[in-house]
Amino acid sequence: MMTKILFVLLSVITVAVLSAAEVKIDLNNVVIVRRNARQKNLANDLRAHLELMGSCKIKVVAPGKVPAGKYAFYLGIAPKGIKGDFKPEEGRYLITDKAAYFYGDSAKELGVSHAVYTFLEDSLGVRWPGLENISLVKRNPVIVSKVEGKYIPELNLRNIRRQGIWMARMKMGRHDPPIYGHAFTKWWKRFHKTNPDYFALNYGRRFPTNQGRILEDAAQNVPGHLAEMIALCVSNEKVWDQVVADWRKAGMPLYINLCENDAPDNLSCHCENCMKLDVLTPAQKKDWTHALADRYLVFAGGVLEKAKKYRKDVRIAMYAYNASQNAPRREKVPEDVVMGIVPTNYTMDSLADYVLSWKKMGLKHFFYRPNRHTYYKMLVFPAGFHKHFFDVAQFMIKQGGIGFDYGSPTSINPSVQLSDYFVAKAMQDPSKSYEYWMKHYLEAYGPAGKEVGNYFEYWRKEVWEKRIEKNLNKITSIGGYYNYGRGMCRSLKDYYKESDFVTAGNYLKKALNTPGLNDLQTAQVKRLLHFHEHSVLFFNAVANRTDKDSIALMKFREKHNIKLLDPDEQYFGDVAGLKRVKDLKDFDPPYLATDILWKFRLDPEDKGIKEKWYQDGRNILKWKHFMATNGNWEKPHASYKQISPEIRKMAAKYDGIAWYGTSISIPSDWFGKRDIFLYFGAVDESCTVYVNGEKVHERPFRERKDWMTPFTVDITKYVKGNSRTPQIIIVRVLDRAGAGGIWKPVRLVSKIKK
Repeated sequence: MMTKILFVLLSVITVAVLSAAEVKIDLNNVVIVRRNARQKNLANDLRAHLELMGSCKIKVVAPGKVPAGKYAFYLGIAPKGIKGDFKPEEGRYLITDKAAYFYGDSAKELGVSHAVYTFLEDSLGVRWPGLENISLVKRNPVIVSKVEGKYIPELNLRNIRRQGIWMARMKMGRHDPPIYGHAFTKWWKRFHKTNPDYFALNYGRRFPTNQGRILEDAAQNVPGHLAEMIALCVSNEKVWDQVVADWRKAGMPLYINLCENDAPDNLSCHCENCMKLDVLTPAQKKDWTHALADRYLVFAGGVLEKAKKYRKDVRIAMYAYNASQNAPRREKVPEDVVMGIVPTNYTMDSLADYVLSWKKMGLKHFFYRPNRHTYYKMLVFPAGFHKHFFDVAQFMIKQGGIGFDYGSPTSINPSVQLSDYFVAKAMQDPSKSYEYWMKHYLEAYGPAGKEVGNYFEYWRKEVWEKRIEKNLNKITSIGGYYNYGRGMCRSLKDYYKESDFVTAGNYLKKALNTPGLNDLQTAQVKRLLHFHEHSVLFFNAVANRTDKDSIALMKFREKHNIKLLDPDEQYFGDVAGLKRVKDLKDFDPPYLATDILWKFRLDPEDKGIKEKWYQDGRNILKWKHFMATNGNWEKPHASYKQISPEIRKMAAKYDGIAWYGTSISIPSDWFGKRDIFLYFGAVDESCTVYVNGEKVHERPFRERKDWMTPFTVDITKYVKGNSRTPQIIIVRVLDRAGAGGIWKPVRLVSKIKK
């Protein structure tokens, strides 16, 4: 009986203590105190959250300016009695009935920032499901039951390369980081005159080159990006001495940056001394891709030996990237080297083999710098790879990685943002599981969290894991050089189905109709639905490749102020046809492509007009050669086997006159109902267009950009017969210098008569 009474009393006491620990804050009575100008963005973001939560206005003031009776949120000011002994980036907060304190490591104000966002997340339940999105429960006053907390990051480096406040909210940051990044981008400018031997020997010269194209000797004629990309002659001890001299001049910091420039593997130095340092298989001797780590580790060891004469604890930071990506075959990684590992293959098996092969050769200190990760970001449909990249992050941490630097551009895709959320949380607290962080994320959607979770998990389980993940190597090979996004766009119908969008979309419809959603949660679900609608249109445009689908996507983007021609997306090519329909929007669909390969004749003696080649009609079928109309005649793509070696050789350096010819058919429902045009994407430089033997248009080269500007030719009155009648199109092109020809496709377009 006494035991039972004692248990009850203890329970009451515990409840009383917890109740006493709660702090009630009237947000109408709050001011934010920022200590210095560096806290401006942090103070403003804290104010935005509190004002949104309390439907009120809050002032930011300086220390000593707190009005009497106000409840102050102090930034960078600790409670009395707290000593300033903090771990790197450590942030703490304490909420009392008099004031709230956010303090910690003062370096770059990271400790204070971490304290604020830990408070918002852990004590007020705020969530950030997207780059610009805040999800919270509005209330005023606020009852804070978790009145103190702290955050101490485990990883030295936590970064996803994007701008904006989201980085701070996710508690990204760095402490004691290695100094890295392409280290020698300015060396050509500094040393090309005095020390050309510092640079890679390629094609018999130590000079910037573009995959075999030797540039002019004058330094001012070298494009800046090529000068910055030139590789070094890493066997040259004078290069080692120069690195050490620069380091000493900079005050001998802990790290020396030896990250090679962003040079292609095959443009590494071909001098005899560098090549002696390599350990290559017979296949690697023909293709240096990822195979030259041994020479770069010799370089690192040589620099270390020289630098340690001046500072014993000096360390080297370098990349396992491009030519040095794969583990060495002979050289061991020195203890004092920190490696930024930059893989190009993202299957889990490949990443495991990659890391373990480096560790086998002595690697102990590394950070993960996934450059090709960006190719997974340039997508505008649901991805489902959020757990995959979370698992990758956890694997890297378990293998001893000291941090992450993700090369990821900003994305409007909530599915991609979810992946970034998981990666950020893996960095923030590596001990937490996937299930923990998924629950954490879905709290942003309140009662709709279950259905939103079903939406994302459908793409993960049914599409990514069952269809895509096991085919990653195939997809990236289609995209070229591990480009997943381009490969996926080229094979979209192999991995996504229309039924996927219907099934997943139903989860979002249920989410939107979930009872009890507040306005912010409703807005979050609507954002997902908006994205999903866009994804359906994008899928249709890419998969079906019809004008109708491309136009529907274009109109959706214009209506909702979405960038029409996103540079990242266009990097894959005009996969959704948006540039095509944008260029042709003044016409009525369909937009009909003419054949890429047209009949072709060179006319170096300018006798075509005199001999009336333009009246050849059906005789153009007897012309001996073909030429592509999507590239200049000097270098048509090698895949066009119909273009003979003979004409390739004749046109390779040709400037002058050439003739193109083809036949087209006009749709039957265009006759009498539409005005008909030929749309030329571009012709270099000037041309004359003939239809059915008659001259219909002359395009002179007058303005500087005429060679790259599209133009249209009205052929309505020159069309003959009916839909079964071949219409003969012949174009005479004059090119006086440089590349020449019909180098962007020709389309048959129309306007409905009014």
